[in-house]
Amino acid sequence: MITIYEERRTGAKADTVEHSHASLEKCLEVIRKMDGFTCSQISIQHMDNMIMIGGGSHEFIVTVESNTAIHNLLNSTEEEEEEMVELTVGGQACEFPQQYIVSMELVESALLQLLTNTSTELDWEIIEK
Repeated sequence: MITIYEERRTGAKADTVEHSHASLEKCLEVIRKMDGFTCSQISIQHMDNMIMIGGGSHEFIVTVESNTAIHNLLNSTEEEEEEMVELTVGGQACEFPQQYIVSMELVESALLQLLTNTSTELDWEIIEK
């Protein structure tokens, strides 16, 4: 079962919209509506994993938390430079290393892998708990 928790902000006030029994297509629809302002964070509960997606428009971060580890999706650029990128997540402007900023295409690939067990070539940083 897939449940989506979509955060909607009006100024400093945030409401959470829950989408129960969601599909991969519904997840992608909600993510495509993320604009980095009124909606800059969603969480997807699937089995024992919590998938958190922040940002919006064309820049996202993806973190997956399980009982044993935290996985951060990494982009495929091979830049050595530790450039920081400002991204709004949950209504808060934050700076993230460039390696964590991913495109909608990578978000789609990650969800395909996580929700349907489809094998895709993705680069994940794994932090053991």
